[in-house]
Parts: sequence; C-alpha cells; structure tokens
Amino acid sequence: MVDKPLKSWDTRVAISKSQEDIRNLLARFGSTRITFEEDLKSGAQIFRFEYPVTEEREVPVQLKIELKGIYEWLKENGRASWNHEYIEKQSKKVAWRHLYDWVKVNINLVEFGLIPFENMFLSYFSQVLPDGSYQSLGEVILPKLYSGELFRKELSEGERG
Repeated sequence: MVDKPLKSWDTRVAISKSQEDIRNLLARFGSTRITFEEDLKSGAQIFRFEYPVTEEREVPVQLKIELKGIYEWLKENGRASWNHEYIEKQSKKVAWRHLYDWVKVNINLVEFGLIPFENMFLSYFSQVLPDGSYQSLGEVILPKLYSGELFRKELSEGERG
C-alpha cells in the first residue's frame, strides 16, 4: 500500500471558517450565488457557485465532496483518542480546508491567465434536473468516457484515414 500523506489532517480550522474563506475568495473573483450544503443521507459535502462567463451569461458550478477517503485515513492514522464522532467531524474540517486550498490555487491560475476558467472548472459546470437536483458535466461525460461511447465515433473515423 502506498503511503498517502494527508495535508491539514489535524486542522483546527472550523468548517464555517473554511466556507467563509471560499465565499470571500469567490466573491472577490466575481462569483454569485455561493451555497454550501450537506447531504445528510450520504454525508457528501456540496458547494455551488455561479460565475459570469460573459456579461449576459453565468454558468453554475457544483462540487460534490465525498468524505469516505479522508474518514478512513483519519481512522487509521489519526490519534488513538479520536472516536467515530470526532473523526467524522474532523473529516469535514479537513475536506473543507482542502477545498479552500484547491479553489484558491485554481482561481490563482485563472486570475494570472495560466488556464482559462472554463477549462479549469468545465467538468464541474452543472445543470438543474427536473427533480431539483443538480448534475455536473463530469457526471454526464465520465460514464461515456469509461464505456468508450464518448470517442468511439472519432476513433473509428481516424482508423479509416
């Protein structure tokens, strides 16, 4: 098994502070409608924001964060005194701090013109489904990519040429 270090595994930064930092960063960047959610059934952490890609059009972006990997790492590598409830709460703190770091780095790449916003966040662009839930572009494309459906036509045409 590969040793996987976990940055900020013992962070004391409150979830609300990480979310506030994300909100401030995205607001400064021009984003609108920033929301944070928790799916109480699955435990997934979700955050959404809208970003103006043109003067007339904003694009919705959604990130869904699964905590299982962080929880398992903390359970195995955390302090012996940590119980299930503490590890669960700590997993959320770590996830939100990582998310803040990730957003900050990606926004910096965009701000300095290294990578266009659309390229950086494309797989997280989302749509509202009829039942009110959201679906990201990545959730639509990845199954097609894995099945081979996405590039099947291009590959077969390329083989003829």
